[in-house]
Amino acid sequence: MKIASLAMALGFIGLCLPAQAGLIGSTVDVRNYYPDLSTLSIEGGSTTVSAALEYSNINSFAIDITDTQILIEWSGATGNRNFTGAAFNGFEFLFSGVNITGATVNGNSTFLGSPAISIVGNNVFLNFSGVNTGGSPGSPTASIIDITTSTSGVPEPGTLTLLSAGLFGLGFRYKRRSGTSRR
Repeated sequence: MKIASLAMALGFIGLCLPAQAGLIGSTVDVRNYYPDLSTLSIEGGSTTVSAALEYSNINSFAIDITDTQILIEWSGATGNRNFTGAAFNGFEFLFSGVNITGATVNGNSTFLGSPAISIVGNNVFLNFSGVNTGGSPGSPTASIIDITTSTSGVPEPGTLTLLSAGLFGLGFRYKRRSGTSRR
């Protein structure tokens, strides 16, 4: 009985880990629009954000998403690339399973210019209109976007587990007391 109680207690402790507020584990769908937001150029499809490269080729760009950043990487194989000055020339990132609260260009970005960033709900729009990737042939560059997330108002799994464990303990204690008083 003591071993079973100890195993159960360790199991509850393991379940009481806090909920993640970063991008890892969320779902993302990437879309490339040009020359405006009503003209979808490439649909990247939906994937789960992990430690692996999410998109190896969307309009010749590799797109990697970490726990806190979006990295849009240009290989530089053909030198620099200019985004035309269209109304919208860039990407939309549709996230689910996470709350996006902010996005800024990281100072370590190597593109010659920064995208215009807008956030609508959990969608992040990066408009590279008129931006140049920079670099010479064979010289890769990257646009790095720092993403801020927050946890939702929904109780974390650990909180619900602790509540359940407390109610289970009270019920077990009540049942045990009522069983001994009948003897």
